[in-house]
Amino acid sequence: MRTSTYERDRQLNVREAAHQLLLAEMKETARSRIVSIGAPIEAGSPAATPHPLGPPTISGTNITVDLMLQQPTRITRMIMDLTLQRFIADRVFASAGGVQGGAVIYEEAVMNELYLARDIERVEPGMEFPIVTSERRVPKVAPVEKWGGKVWISDEARDRNMSASFTNQIRQLGNTVVRKLNQRAIEVLEASIAASGQTVAGRNWSAYAGLTPNTTAFNAGPLRDFALAQQMAEEDELGVVYTLWIINPQEYTNLVVGAGGPANFQALLSAMNISIYVSNRVTPGTAYVVAGTTTGEMRVEKPLGTVTWREEGRERTWVQASVRPVMYVTNPYAVLKFTGLAG
Repeated sequence: MRTSTYERDRQLNVREAAHQLLLAEMKETARSRIVSIGAPIEAGSPAATPHPLGPPTISGTNITVDLMLQQPTRITRMIMDLTLQRFIADRVFASAGGVQGGAVIYEEAVMNELYLARDIERVEPGMEFPIVTSERRVPKVAPVEKWGGKVWISDEARDRNMSASFTNQIRQLGNTVVRKLNQRAIEVLEASIAASGQTVAGRNWSAYAGLTPNTTAFNAGPLRDFALAQQMAEEDELGVVYTLWIINPQEYTNLVVGAGGPANFQALLSAMNISIYVSNRVTPGTAYVVAGTTTGEMRVEKPLGTVTWREEGRERTWVQASVRPVMYVTNPYAVLKFTGLAG
């Protein structure tokens, strides 16, 4: 029996309505199962966090911990921003570029470098000029050093975006990098001073700070040491001008108090054309005087870099930072060490 046109259309409409109803039910079911990353979760609903984490999210200028761990260069910039402060090496050593072959071959200045080893002579007409030569220096080698460390961030800290904990660990890593490079800068200076004997017995700055204005004797305090440093530079005739004193916080306090306050302190530094840099890496009672960055050079074979990787077995991500620098003194007479500043 042939189905009428009316009945056939009616059946098609029923099937189409059932199909549309099924699609609507499927969409509603799927919608109820979706939880957007970063969306607020209402009370009573499960606090489900997708794992592994989805794409990094940026809300305004806020960068998530997950994004930092996936882009180590951001961590490198963060560490570099932290290490730019309280850094000694760039105040003592000139930046001289990169390194090839894992070491630097350099020459070190000597005392008689200003003049030739033999003097010139009076020459009669038609006579041969005398040979005047200088001493040939033996080159030295400074090998590259690699310094670095690593910290780990748990998956829990990552999933919960615990930025405070992450920032604290990265700051500690950056501070440790600064401390080590500062220590190496002082050690390089110390090695040069031990070889050249550039050590001076200074005045007792702590005793000077305890004097009253009526009993202050300028030859018993920092002013004498500032002037003596430049006197020694003039006597060496090497063109050295000492511009920077690197001192311990203890000596800084005694210097400010002994000068009669911050205003007098600044006036003293301005009159002597010197600057002060304070660091805990300097042993109390001592100070280093340098002629700026003419003291030596610092080269970098590999700049500060950061890598990250996830340790599946313990569900944590490692952040590793390293740098390969080399520091060396080219002019040992551009640095002095004053001792006895605390008595």
